[in-house]
Amino acid sequence: MKNNFITLLASVLFVSCNSISGESTGIITTSDQKTSMVKSHMEAYMNKDSSVAEKLFAENLELYDQFSNNQKDNKTVVNPGGRQGLIEGDKFAHILFSDVKVTTDKIQTYNLNDGRIYTAFWSMWSGKGNFTGKETTLPFYVISLWEGNQIAKIWRYMDPTAFNKEVAAYEGINKSSAKVLGLAELKINKGFKKSDVEEFMVRFTKFVRETEPNTYDFGYFISADGRRVNLVEKYYTAADFVHHLNNFEQSDYSKEFMTLFTLEKVIISGDASEELKAKAKAYGAELRTQVGGWIN
Repeated sequence: MKNNFITLLASVLFVSCNSISGESTGIITTSDQKTSMVKSHMEAYMNKDSSVAEKLFAENLELYDQFSNNQKDNKTVVNPGGRQGLIEGDKFAHILFSDVKVTTDKIQTYNLNDGRIYTAFWSMWSGKGNFTGKETTLPFYVISLWEGNQIAKIWRYMDPTAFNKEVAAYEGINKSSAKVLGLAELKINKGFKKSDVEEFMVRFTKFVRETEPNTYDFGYFISADGRRVNLVEKYYTAADFVHHLNNFEQSDYSKEFMTLFTLEKVIISGDASEELKAKAKAYGAELRTQVGGWIN
């Protein structure tokens, strides 16, 4: 499949005629019915119209977003929901952004000699964030595999950074983020100095990076006099925070941590689950819910 994508991409870049030169790979068309159907969908998408998608995509559509960290066992994870999942995703894009535009001048259909038919388009997507107020323009590449008169599989290539930031802003406004923060004020115990903290943090940070993929921010900051440290830790969900605490408590780092530091104040902020609330009691943590802003 990878070689097929390379063939398709290379063909668009280097072939301007309707037939692929060299080996008899197949035919490229730009004015056929399938190309027109994909263009119609893109135009309908800009107008918040899902009626074309209902006919164009198979009900059990497989949609693969080729983003980093969206793989399992070296394969991209399929998006849930099939056709309806794609339609709901398109609707959500219009909640996040206004004045959504996609260019439609680079669409081609590839009729391969083995019977497979792909349609690919290379587009520029643009929109203005409804929650950040930022204007975004990004390249958007899609390859679709047909089965009969419907698209059965889609591979999408784009940078999701702007979308992720808009989602974070949306969740902030709606106070719906699942992310959770751990905040604490620590006193460095007698007999220890800044260099001891630094040495410990090198090892502890490496441990967290290697064993906690969903601990996505992990910052420790020391005072000017070298006697106090505050920490800011962020987790995608309460379950990820619970995993961190279990991971920490079952390791030798917990003993080192409590030897090096005294906990003076602990705050857990965000959407804490009942399990996390129970764990928080052992640390004397204060629980706080989100009232505004956003969590990146």
